[in-house]
Amino acid sequence: MESVVRFENPAGLALQGILHRPERADAHTPAVVWLSAGQKVRQGAWRMNVVMARRLAAQGIPVLRFDYHGMGDSEGERHHGQFVMDFYGFVQTGGFRDDVVAAVEFLLREVGARPVVLAGLCGGAASALFAGPQLGRRVAGHVLVDLPVTISSSARQRYLEAHPEALVRARPAEADTVLALYAKKLLDVDAWRRLARGESTPKLLLEALRVKARLRVDPWVPHLPDAARALVDRALGAAPVAPVDGSPDETARGEVRNELVGPAFRAVLAAGQRVRFVNSSTYDPVFQTYFAAHELPAGGALPPGVERAVVPDSNHIFSLEHAQQQLFASLDGAVREATRVAKAA
Repeated sequence: MESVVRFENPAGLALQGILHRPERADAHTPAVVWLSAGQKVRQGAWRMNVVMARRLAAQGIPVLRFDYHGMGDSEGERHHGQFVMDFYGFVQTGGFRDDVVAAVEFLLREVGARPVVLAGLCGGAASALFAGPQLGRRVAGHVLVDLPVTISSSARQRYLEAHPEALVRARPAEADTVLALYAKKLLDVDAWRRLARGESTPKLLLEALRVKARLRVDPWVPHLPDAARALVDRALGAAPVAPVDGSPDETARGEVRNELVGPAFRAVLAAGQRVRFVNSSTYDPVFQTYFAAHELPAGGALPPGVERAVVPDSNHIFSLEHAQQQLFASLDGAVREATRVAKAA
């Protein structure tokens, strides 16, 4: 059964969502709060949140998905900053933390005491992680999909608007979007006219193609002889993701590590909450550089309660069928683990 629900966050703003209540739910069965990405409302890309919620409800799992304050049908100020990336920065530093806490408290009032799994893509993963320490033992675990581990800012947005090819280098996942846009222009007569008049340049297209090619060959580069590696670098340029020194100039041009993510991750583990990272293949290099290299042990051994998966040949929104199936499997695994722990308690 699906019903429209409303509940308040600590600021007294009414948040609206959909509660998916199964016909029967065992007392040990966890509940899931599926959290929307930054600017997305509760349906999500390709209706991801709806699909996830209905699949889980069919398995006897209660699920809540909702609009954060100022989004969709919920109350609140609609503008979180002058620039889009200021809004992203708001999300990436826990701006919706209190909404998530209110959602968990509401869900448990509705379906009774049971463990909760927090899950979400991108900004939804960030909101889950920052809310986790406040929720303590009420949360059994997290499924964090392409967790943002860098900070966005209006300074960086202004630079990328003037240098869009830098966006593709800094965020390889955007290469798919660029290529899709150029594919639509193939039959656009005006686009060809602008190119012929020198009013447009294929520089962004060429950069997207280079980044895609680099991502394809990078898994093989460590196994190549030095001469072959040098040849790849000359032909395709450097790997698309590289750390920056944090200077004001570089803050605009590249990625800046979010220093709040590591402490939140450690606090979640200290609260006894499990963490399952799920990364698309296009986003994983960013995750490796700005999070794994700082917070996860070298050599592949993960701390207790932490799991990690990379979905091959996947984009940031997991729009391909095989990527969605692996995403479903990761969420199902987290739910099964929460059920096992609850029954053993």
